[in-house]
Amino acid sequence: MTTYPAGANEPIARAEPLREAVYLRIVALISAGKYAPGAPLTEAGLSRTLQVSRTPVREALLRLQAEGVLQSALARGFTVRPLVRRDAAELYPVLASLEALATRTITALDPATTQRLRTVLDELEGCADPVRRWQLDTEWHTAIAAAAGNRHLLGMLTQLRTNLSRYELAYMREVKHRADVDHEHRKALAALAAGDFAHAADLLEAHWHDGMRTILDWLDGPD
Repeated sequence: MTTYPAGANEPIARAEPLREAVYLRIVALISAGKYAPGAPLTEAGLSRTLQVSRTPVREALLRLQAEGVLQSALARGFTVRPLVRRDAAELYPVLASLEALATRTITALDPATTQRLRTVLDELEGCADPVRRWQLDTEWHTAIAAAAGNRHLLGMLTQLRTNLSRYELAYMREVKHRADVDHEHRKALAALAAGDFAHAADLLEAHWHDGMRTILDWLDGPD
């Protein structure tokens, strides 16, 4: 029997803006398997489930369509797109290379950014919820890329991460050794804090490739 995230079917009552709360709740429902590939999602149905108006639901669905999570289905609203091995195999190496490039071009990491990275990683290490881990992981990697100060590179990385969001959520559910993943983050953070940005870039690139192998193995299924 599938277990959904706590409160997944409850009305929205979140501190963040309503459109973001609705988006995150739908992401949580999809990641937990409530909506399998091919399953329809409609504005009316989600609006009733979450007890919100249809406008933020429509915005969330269109955002998820743009991110490649949903596809439009004639007379059915939207359906969940299947995870495709080729997409993961093509996108992860690009993400790994671009984040490594961003990291190598960092000239200095200010104390506030270093502390933010430590704080986010502290929470990430203590978190077992896959959706929250995905949010924290995204925040952590985005902060590193932002430190490079290249707006165009950050934009490309952000787009890649949104395209890979479902794969990342699957990774957060499937990875069996979270402590090993968190240790990889710690090693990269230590290199960043020491100002060894080239070494940090190498560690982060290897980290993404390790994650890709986990996802591809999962998509391939048992031998």
